[in-house]
Amino acid sequence: MKLSQELIAILAVGVTLTGLQVTLFVTMRTEMSELREDLREEMRGEMNVLREDVRHDIDALRIDIQDIREDVRQLRDKLLVPAAGA
Repeated sequence: MKLSQELIAILAVGVTLTGLQVTLFVTMRTEMSELREDLREEMRGEMNVLREDVRHDIDALRIDIQDIREDVRQLRDKLLVPAAGA
């Protein structure tokens, strides 16, 4: 059975389109993989920044609490000292 030139051309176009689809799929898959890696790295970076911000805030709170404790001790000491000459 002999294929007509028209049928051969149609098959060639079909094969070419299939090849292009495969190439597009592989390219998209690679790009998606690279994007996923970029996002992971960006997320890790953001998490590190947030972690450092939280540590800084906690350190600031610790200092504030120490200052408040010292103020309370000083106030307690003033209140517990008997009035002079009483």
